[in-house]
Amino acid sequence: MNHQQRVAELYAHHAPAIQRYILRRVHDYSLAEDLTSEVFVRVLESLHTYTDRGLPIEAWLYRIAHDRVIDSYRSQRRRPVTSLDECEIEATQSPAHAADDEAAFIDMLHHLTDEQRAVLMLRYRDELTFAEIATKLARTEGSVKQLNKRGIRQLKDVYRPVVSA
Repeated sequence: MNHQQRVAELYAHHAPAIQRYILRRVHDYSLAEDLTSEVFVRVLESLHTYTDRGLPIEAWLYRIAHDRVIDSYRSQRRRPVTSLDECEIEATQSPAHAADDEAAFIDMLHHLTDEQRAVLMLRYRDELTFAEIATKLARTEGSVKQLNKRGIRQLKDVYRPVVSA
C-alpha cells in the first residue's frame, strides 16, 4: 500500500474524530474543516518519516491536529482587530453566510442586558445616532453611550473565550 492509499485510509477512519477534536477547540466549523484538511495534508507530507514508537497512530494524528490549532491561534493574534464601531456588514454577503453570522450574533446578544441589547441593535442595526437612541429610549445621551460601551465590552468578553479556548 502506497502513502496516498494509507493517508486515504487514515482519513476515512479518523477525520471525523479529528475534526470534532479541532472544533471543540476553535468553535468555528469552517475553520475546523480547514484545519482538519491541513492535518491530513501534513500526514501525507510526512507519513514516510513516521516512526512507530509503540503508540497508536491516532496519537500522532492528534499531535498534528493540536499543532494546527496552536498555529491557528497564533495567526489569529497577528490579524488586526476591528472594533464594532468600525465594522460594516457588506450587502453583498451571501444569504447563507449572513444568516449564520446573524444567528451567531443574536446568540451572543443573549449575554447582554435588555437595555444594552436595545442600544446596540438601534445603533448598529438601525444606524441611529446616540441622540436618536436617547430620545427613543427616554434616556440621556451619556447613559446611552455607557450602555453601548458596556454592551460592546460584554460582547468582547463573550467572544474572547471562543477564540482563545
